[in-house]
Amino acid sequence: MNHLVKHGLLVTACSIGVGLSQSSVAADTTVPVAATATIDWSKLQLSITGVNDTVPTVTFSGQNTSLSSYASSPGQYENNSKSINNWTDPKSANADAGTTFANALASTLNFSGDANAMQSGSASSSGTRTEQFTFDGPGVLTVTVPYTISLNGETSNYCYYCYNYDHASVSGSASFNSYVDNGSSSTHSNSSFSLHNYYGTPPSQSQSGTLVFGIFASGAGNGSLNVNFDLSAHSPVSSVPEPESYAMLLAGLGLMGAMVRRRGNNRNI
Repeated sequence: MNHLVKHGLLVTACSIGVGLSQSSVAADTTVPVAATATIDWSKLQLSITGVNDTVPTVTFSGQNTSLSSYASSPGQYENNSKSINNWTDPKSANADAGTTFANALASTLNFSGDANAMQSGSASSSGTRTEQFTFDGPGVLTVTVPYTISLNGETSNYCYYCYNYDHASVSGSASFNSYVDNGSSSTHSNSSFSLHNYYGTPPSQSQSGTLVFGIFASGAGNGSLNVNFDLSAHSPVSSVPEPESYAMLLAGLGLMGAMVRRRGNNRNI
């Protein structure tokens, strides 16, 4: 093989190697994703408006809480879940999938979780809390619960084909059934907020606000309040080669083509 062709192949191989090396370095130096959510149960507030100058009374019963967390990386796998019914104990419970990966934490006053992706791994955590209540309406009941969610890291900058890949979200609903004059009526209220990592989205996001639920009661009845958090985080691994990798590859192939054409021209002389 002509030494010029050999030289062209060598340049092409070097270009590919450098391009792939740059791609791997870009993935290795990114910041792993961390997702967090907190629902501050200690600051839950009720606002009650009655009818005909009569203020109804609302009474909540014990909390039912389910927690789960999951984490996986090379050489380590953790999966944990807990469910506590009629919860009245202020002591915290933790569904912990490895302290460096993910956990879901709850007490009578707090409800939170986090998911931290490690290199070449993923983590997630979620929680659901339901509390039953009675309301001796008629009237309007408004329930507010503060929350904070955050999503940090750089997976979205490299995962071109990922939709809703990493997220931090809180949501909830309230429902109520009342019985008046041998009839019944029902009402339902939803509230949700979320952060997502899409390609091109700034890597660090945070949001604080309030979950708000409104119930209209035509009479006395029973209801339930439900809140949730859901978190997901993945390692910052590139799904496709970086643009610089393609540029290096094309440059090497172009140089090789020029060498081959030059060799052909020399033969024709």
